[in-house]
Amino acid sequence: MKNYDKNKICYFAILVILLLLLSSKYTYLPEYINRLTPYTFEQASYIIPIGISFYSLQAIALLVDIKNNKYTSRVSLKDVTLFVSFFPQSLAGPIHRASELIPQFNKNSPIEITSLAIGFKTLLFGLFCKLIVADKLALLIEPILSNQHKHDGLLLYTSTILYSIQIYFDFWGYSLMAIGIGKCLGYDIKINFRNPYLASSIKDFWHRWHISLSQWMRDYIYISLGGNKKGYLNFLFALFATFLLSGIWHGISFNFIIWGLIHMLLFIIDDILKKHLGNSKNKYFRRLFFLATIPFTWLIFRTSNLEELSTILKKIFFLTDEWSLTSSTSYFTSNVNLFYLITCLLIVLLVNSKFVYNRMNLMPITNTEKILDSAFLITCLLFIILFGDIGQQHFLYFNF
Repeated sequence: MKNYDKNKICYFAILVILLLLLSSKYTYLPEYINRLTPYTFEQASYIIPIGISFYSLQAIALLVDIKNNKYTSRVSLKDVTLFVSFFPQSLAGPIHRASELIPQFNKNSPIEITSLAIGFKTLLFGLFCKLIVADKLALLIEPILSNQHKHDGLLLYTSTILYSIQIYFDFWGYSLMAIGIGKCLGYDIKINFRNPYLASSIKDFWHRWHISLSQWMRDYIYISLGGNKKGYLNFLFALFATFLLSGIWHGISFNFIIWGLIHMLLFIIDDILKKHLGNSKNKYFRRLFFLATIPFTWLIFRTSNLEELSTILKKIFFLTDEWSLTSSTSYFTSNVNLFYLITCLLIVLLVNSKFVYNRMNLMPITNTEKILDSAFLITCLLFIILFGDIGQQHFLYFNF
């Protein structure tokens, strides 16, 4: 097939995918058009396919890689169908490249007991992260952030920080479950998180958070637009387009678009800090800047309207009333909430240790390792059975 014909087919297929994505996900677009133009369009009403944003990007990546000869192996209809709809990662990622997943579909090797065991442990810990950490944190902070006018700035600020932890464990928990299910079936699904809150800067954060989406945006948007290879103005334009589209990918509403643009601004500030601070101050200030700003980006991500966001920010920054240590203390020291809070914070510290990593990724050899493995599995299982409310809270990224 001629390159010209191949390019035309590729662009047409991408256009079809984007139109399907827009018509399925952004059903409220007619409402925006009606407000901005004299025309009137009816708003569609139908069920949105779960995970459509993820497998749309995966399908586009396949088309572009074939067009650019980055994936040269023959692709059958079976390969394409499995690649796009592989159920462990089709609902909320990670977003794979053809070279990472399709070759695994064509191997005929049996599932090894090691892979099955590691997969089960990873799946169980993913459930633990979701049901015991993320969902319990949601019960703790949702009443505060949803009724922001009733609470003081200190309580809202604390809840904002805890929401940053909630969304991480919610999404990381799903990613671990996807990896675990894949392992149990004999497939290797890529890691989507690498301790993002231990990042040294905003830029480093995007190398650790939702890694597959960051890489997709970098390769197919940022680099395609020239990146930083064509001067500083082009760098700013490519960065703007990348973060704007990242926000729109989550949804065409003010909070997601502002969230994307705020991250672009933070990225630029971080780049300035890197260039103008000495080596001794560089790392310290960039990490401090990252830790100080990232909770507020998640607050923007979460809020549904500007009034809600404005109320929370005014209270946090003393523009309407003072912080009340008494009300915050009384809320978090109530018996049930205190248990949830302490449990979640201890787990946050624990998951960054080598202990959990080894339990999920290595098979026990010595008797000590076998005891630790058993204790880890039993603890996770007991917590899930005793405290996990299965089905009460959906995964946050299922919305995308």
